[in-house]
Amino acid sequence: MQVSTLILTEFSEIGGVRRGLVKLRGRPLLHYVLEAVPDEVDDIVVSVRDEEEARAYGELVEEHFGRLMLSGSRGIASSLYQLMSEEGSERVLVLPCDAPLLTVEFTSMMLDLTRRFSAAVLTDSEGVRNYLFSSFRSGEFVSAYNAAGKRDDMDSVMKGIRNAIYVNYRALRSLDPKLTFLLRVTSGEDLRRAERIMASR
Repeated sequence: MQVSTLILTEFSEIGGVRRGLVKLRGRPLLHYVLEAVPDEVDDIVVSVRDEEEARAYGELVEEHFGRLMLSGSRGIASSLYQLMSEEGSERVLVLPCDAPLLTVEFTSMMLDLTRRFSAAVLTDSEGVRNYLFSSFRSGEFVSAYNAAGKRDDMDSVMKGIRNAIYVNYRALRSLDPKLTFLLRVTSGEDLRRAERIMASR
């Protein structure tokens, strides 16, 4: 059974440029995310809305030996279900296309947790979950998705997943005290911050 990564690109543009294609130090944000995918991943899947976005992202994804999946207006839950239903993936790692400071150490940790747990999801001190950095065992997810009436709502699906682990941000400070590897570039200001961080390394 293979291991997959689902990278989501369906976010608002920055300065008229598709989020994952915004350039940071001469390379698209998605490039850095693809570079942070663990070696054990067999199948890299980049989710795009439509054929136009598929053409825009196609060359970059192909360079990293990935493939595209048309998601339309699906949310995370439905996109995961689509991937898990059509493929023989045992485990799936979920990442956003706009986190250029991600490290293999972190992504490998999240994926490795699903060897022992049905799901691994980031959460803050108030219990708010961040599904954009998460990992799931396919069998358990598909069962929970069906039990939730195939609702495109991750919180509803999670109610049916037993043996899930919620990773608090505080527990990740051993990897990086400032958690810079979780920075998502959602604006020009974020882009400049990511540039400063990269330059200081």
